[in-house]
Amino acid sequence: MVRKMAVIGAVVALTAISTFAGKPLKVFIVAGQSNAQGKAKVSTIERLNLTDDSKQMYQDMMVKDGIPSAVKDAYGVYFTAGDMGKGSKGILSELVVNQGPLKPGYGTNTTSNTTFGSDYTFGIYMQKYLNEPILIIKTAWGGRDLLSQFRSPSAGPYEKDKDRFGNPIGHYYNLIIKSVNQVLADPGKYHPGYNKADGVEIAGFVWFQGFNDQLQDESESYKATATRPLFDEYSRLLACFIRDVRKDLKTPNMPFVIGVVGFGGPVTNPKDKQYHFRKAQEAPASLPEFAGNVIAVRTEKCWDMEWERINKKLTDAAKKKILASKPDLKPRSLETAVGKEIKTMAPEVLTPEELKIYQVGKSNEGFHYLGSAYIYGNIGKLYAEAMIKLVPKK
Repeated sequence: MVRKMAVIGAVVALTAISTFAGKPLKVFIVAGQSNAQGKAKVSTIERLNLTDDSKQMYQDMMVKDGIPSAVKDAYGVYFTAGDMGKGSKGILSELVVNQGPLKPGYGTNTTSNTTFGSDYTFGIYMQKYLNEPILIIKTAWGGRDLLSQFRSPSAGPYEKDKDRFGNPIGHYYNLIIKSVNQVLADPGKYHPGYNKADGVEIAGFVWFQGFNDQLQDESESYKATATRPLFDEYSRLLACFIRDVRKDLKTPNMPFVIGVVGFGGPVTNPKDKQYHFRKAQEAPASLPEFAGNVIAVRTEKCWDMEWERINKKLTDAAKKKILASKPDLKPRSLETAVGKEIKTMAPEVLTPEELKIYQVGKSNEGFHYLGSAYIYGNIGKLYAEAMIKLVPKK
């Protein structure tokens, strides 16, 4: 019986490989900071099944006992850490924190397989579209900026020699290149469907970063002047990054998707610095040299507006109740009091349906997209839809 099962397994494996014979293994790179890492806890996946606009995604994840399934024929490898400063050796072989079938566990918390990011649903929908093996290389580090840490060679020198971690300027850009080349040197180590005769193809790059640069609106590099708008330097740096990563990975027209930050949803007020930063992030996509091979997508479209509505309803009710008895509370004290009050008021103020969405729709802070499977999941799908426009079927 054991021999018979082994033969059957071998036949199935050979059938799977032969189905894709003649096609290079497609590799997609996802790079950036903490939101590229992914902060969505598996516990928030239930949110997807609570409104009609996301139930299909819940089904596409093939959730069983609350846990989403691995993506068919899709594998991942995740590189992070590697500081060269105090307390870290910065050796490349130590950077791989997870690899194998693409599923939850490639987010911030890799040890318990409880978190994931947009790369999970990006993999789901790219594989659905291509219907062939794919490998996602994720290179992401929390709290890193493009101004100094991801700064690429053609961006020119920076005012300092070291970043805030004690690493050389551009250290994380170099780690991206080294990490990708490590995988390309032995693709079969990371995806069992790799066939040496067919080779490998870098099919696309997703850039999901920006929070730390946005915080530096008062820096000399990003300040608005009489001749340039706020964050204009970020646009230049990102254009340099795209050119350099294509050059260093030897893929001149590599499809490139820019994930424009979207914390809190749409922003229309020019007084909000996010309004200007989003414009700066998407600006490179409009350069003539990037026409047809770079797309910027606004992740604000993926914000959970239903959760936002429910949260506002609850917060407003808590404020009203507190101010009725303490009308002179200062803003900071009021904020603290509201935070405590909503924990007890939620069952009274919200309908059972609203309460469920409120409870399972968030697992992190707003700048981490609430740690929401709804938001990260839709961002990954948005990236796939953009990439599909750049990666036609052959």
